[in-house]
Amino acid sequence: MMMMMMMRLQTEAAALRNVMSGGVPTKLIALGIGRFANVTELRGMASPPQDRNVILVPAFSALTTFEMQLMGEICPGK
Repeated sequence: MMMMMMMRLQTEAAALRNVMSGGVPTKLIALGIGRFANVTELRGMASPPQDRNVILVPAFSALTTFEMQLMGEICPGK
């Protein structure tokens, strides 16, 4: 749990640094893996619209199933 909080804080800090520096707009996609993924927390981390930017995967072994969805969000138009 503590590790997840640290990762979340690091992600949020990196996004804030990017925005403050006037860098390229940041889109945060939250990926939850497993049945214990905290959907509320993932939605809080993801960029709007959260319905598109929160991806839930039942297990690491299922990541290949969601590969196209994730690639479509990361590289639109490719």
